[in-house]
Amino acid sequence: MLKVGLSFCCIVWLFAGRSDSTYYLAFLNAQAAIQADPFHFLFKAYQYGDSTALPKLSQVAIQNNNGYWLHFTKLAGSAQAQGYFSHLQASKNRSRASEKALNYVAHQGDADAQIALYHHFIVNNQRQKAQYWLAKAAQQDAGSAVYYAEWLSLLGEEENAVASLRQAKKIGSSRATALLNMRRSESSFASPEHKSSHQCAQQLQMVAATLHSVLQGERIKARFETDARLKELPICINQPIWLTSHKLKCSANWQGAQRLGCDITALSAPLSQQNFTHIVVLADNGKANVHNGIMFLDRKDDYNVFVHELAHFAGFVDEYPLSSGLANSICHSNDAPNLVVTKAGQKPTTQRWQALGMNGSALLSESRTCDNHPAQSYKPTEKMTFMEFYDVAYIPPYYLKVWAERLLQKPLLTPAYINLYQGYEAKGEPVHGKYWRDRYQQYLQAD
Repeated sequence: MLKVGLSFCCIVWLFAGRSDSTYYLAFLNAQAAIQADPFHFLFKAYQYGDSTALPKLSQVAIQNNNGYWLHFTKLAGSAQAQGYFSHLQASKNRSRASEKALNYVAHQGDADAQIALYHHFIVNNQRQKAQYWLAKAAQQDAGSAVYYAEWLSLLGEEENAVASLRQAKKIGSSRATALLNMRRSESSFASPEHKSSHQCAQQLQMVAATLHSVLQGERIKARFETDARLKELPICINQPIWLTSHKLKCSANWQGAQRLGCDITALSAPLSQQNFTHIVVLADNGKANVHNGIMFLDRKDDYNVFVHELAHFAGFVDEYPLSSGLANSICHSNDAPNLVVTKAGQKPTTQRWQALGMNGSALLSESRTCDNHPAQSYKPTEKMTFMEFYDVAYIPPYYLKVWAERLLQKPLLTPAYINLYQGYEAKGEPVHGKYWRDRYQQYLQAD
């Protein structure tokens, strides 16, 4: 009956002469205000050029969770409809009616609705459905395509991850283009700009074999460069290298040591023309650790773990209880910059830290480092530090001062050239290792 009445009114206006549409628009708006289903009246008003019709139409569509008209008003440029989809993307609580509307619009190919459904299913721990909608959105939304690429990389689908990056590049993502440019053969790796040796006394080269690990490395680099605690340390981090032609052979129980490790000789060719002193290998699974000049992190390790391990490069020792085997090699010397070790019952000295500005021994406290050894270790603070727990942000000023000083003393550091040389020696290939032995000598002799 409503459609018949509307058609009749249109015919009447046709014969009455519609040059003056003011009365017709007034009629349409009046009908929209009193009808239970105002969509068609508002749509006609929109067609006839009423600037207020589209906002009204989108508002009614939102109130009724009407997927068809939500889709239409969004495509027509309604800021309200666009804002509604943005709200749904961020909202954790969503009614069944709004979800139904989203489903309708998403199936029409609307990327915002697809992204909103992805967020909805993620919040509700329905990952399979979330992946379905993220994959749909990735076909037309560049940001979703990059994010979906990382999702696929985490699942171990590296080829599909690269394909998603290419799709993102195709639809205009400069981010995807930059990432794909990092994924080149070893011969095309360009050496980064060389900075002064004082500015980069320690220059880290991150190495990854998967997209997820590359992004992990970028996040760590960005956090480091804005970390006010470490701004005085002469450390630089190169952009991650994304290996394609060399698949790193890594294990969570490398050589039976129950820690993450890799065959680092596979890095020799791609790193031979790079400026670096130390390496950070971003692998899949295993316990984070530092071995000479190489840090090993797995995909779950965050920035706090990185900073803790970074201090090991400068000789800092863990302040949690070491295993008996490790304690036997650590708890008989005073080489660590953050600890003093004494025999049980012997009073520790604080001369080293007093020279760095610490007053007296009031802040000296026992550390748990040597709990599995007869000796006792002390640290120059009563607080927990980042060397005891990863998530503790506190780095005593004495630590930072001695850290910076040690980085300028090359004999106290072990660069990754040693790891590479030793890796070839262990394989019985000293000829290949000679390059890295020579590079170590050049490192020691350089200003």
